[in-house]
Amino acid sequence: MRNVSHHRKRLVEFSFENTKPTVSDVDLIADIQRVARERGVTELPIRIYREFGAFSATVVKSRFGSWNRAVELAGLAIVGEWEIPDEQLFDNLREVWIKLGRQPRAREMAPPVSKYSRHPYKRRFGSWLSAMQAFVGSIDQPQNETEPATVTPVAQKGPRDPSLRLRFLVMRRDNFKCKYCGRSPATDASIELHVDHVLAWARGGRTVLENLQTLCTRCNLGKSDLSEDAG
Repeated sequence: MRNVSHHRKRLVEFSFENTKPTVSDVDLIADIQRVARERGVTELPIRIYREFGAFSATVVKSRFGSWNRAVELAGLAIVGEWEIPDEQLFDNLREVWIKLGRQPRAREMAPPVSKYSRHPYKRRFGSWLSAMQAFVGSIDQPQNETEPATVTPVAQKGPRDPSLRLRFLVMRRDNFKCKYCGRSPATDASIELHVDHVLAWARGGRTVLENLQTLCTRCNLGKSDLSEDAG
């Protein structure tokens, strides 16, 4: 008699094994940075990542909401954003100009100096120089930089912090140099400039062009909260 148990087939247990674990956000960002580093670029279009990236660009977009958000988190310049308002482009350009202490070159529009690459500016204005002309034209347009006066003393002085446009006007007037020591980020990249009240805001000084000056970090800290007249 045949031994049935000897020939009985063993039951196979079927269980799921995840052979493709979920990639972390950190891994995705690191791979974007790797591709940019290996390609020697500071801006990374999605088509380049599709060719050299280790992960799906669709996964990247889904994880971060958009490709631009992913490259921004990776510390790269945004290339393909089409509907950026002019004021947003100009605000970024003001910050870059202030950081450099001079008119930026197209090739310098990259992180960590600039949020946007040169391409959105060239698309919007036709060329980089045309973008510069449009920007300077917007700066030179007369605008009211103070809030309307009200019955309260604080409101009569206007806001304490100057707008980005007013900061730019002050620094341009002062040639992007510290009024005390003369240092500038144009000649020393370690220099950071600030806009300071000549007569302190706390002492009644207004946030207007005539009462503002450009100081470097060291001179601004040394000046403290005293006005020049107070010594």
